[in-house]
Amino acid sequence: MDQKNYKLPQVAWLKVTDYMHGWLQHELGCGAKIGDQRVVCLQHLPGAKEALRMETDEDLMDVRPVGNAMSASRRNCVNIGLAMDQRAMEQFYGVTAEQLKLFVPVECPKRCLTKYGVLRDWTNDVSFGREQASALQRVVRAGYWEAVGEFNAEYARLHGKKFPAIEMVEAWCRETGTSEVHAEAIKREWNRRVARKRNSNI
Repeated sequence: MDQKNYKLPQVAWLKVTDYMHGWLQHELGCGAKIGDQRVVCLQHLPGAKEALRMETDEDLMDVRPVGNAMSASRRNCVNIGLAMDQRAMEQFYGVTAEQLKLFVPVECPKRCLTKYGVLRDWTNDVSFGREQASALQRVVRAGYWEAVGEFNAEYARLHGKKFPAIEMVEAWCRETGTSEVHAEAIKREWNRRVARKRNSNI
């Protein structure tokens, strides 16, 4: 057994845009791994600690389709179910093997707030609540694009201010271990954000 994985932190699974995974693993991944994914620690991002104190949910027996988050137990069940019958899992839980790849393991606090307002231990059956998951996704997005912005500024300092955005994005992908198949999508979103910021300053 891998010694690093002997004592895994408590985790829940959060749905995150695919092209952000490389950065999360590179910048916020801890030593523990689940499969080929490093557990990510969001506590360092602004707003994450507050979001992690929000109301949680127990979802193991949940009959609703998979949303933006899953407990460790539910994720294990879904993973096993997909290996046995992908069509049935898509029908009953609304999740495919490809969609499951969008979820990343997030290190959780030792204690969580239940929907009844009670503090209790964070167990494998505890998932992020609906509002909590949305808040954490906003935290990740903000942290990601702030990091891209900082990388862009440093790239401009080293290479001059005029360069194709795709050139910077491809360098970002290499830096963070992000597959370059995502470069075009990152570039489009980066250009959209730059244009929106420019227009707001007019």
